[in-house]
Amino acid sequence: MRRTGLRVGIWVLAGAIVTCFWVLFALIAGPGHFDGHWTVVAITIPASLLWPTRPVSWHTVMFLNAAIYGLIGLAVEPLIRLRRPLLAKPRPASFHQSS
Repeated sequence: MRRTGLRVGIWVLAGAIVTCFWVLFALIAGPGHFDGHWTVVAITIPASLLWPTRPVSWHTVMFLNAAIYGLIGLAVEPLIRLRRPLLAKPRPASFHQSS
């Protein structure tokens, strides 16, 4: 359970980092360079789809995006955990036998 919580925390952190990346991209590139990137922004920042016509502060979007990524992590991590035993190699038998 502890590892799953850590992994979900990594998902949350990834959501915040993705938002920070796009904020920095917008600050450096300017508003005219988003023409071909809106689809990628909508996929990587699902919180941007909540209010497409209303301006929202970047830290609100970062918080919402981190929460959405956390929910995605909560959904994906149990599936990874179910699949892992199928992919794991069997451990070799111990050479030490207790008498």
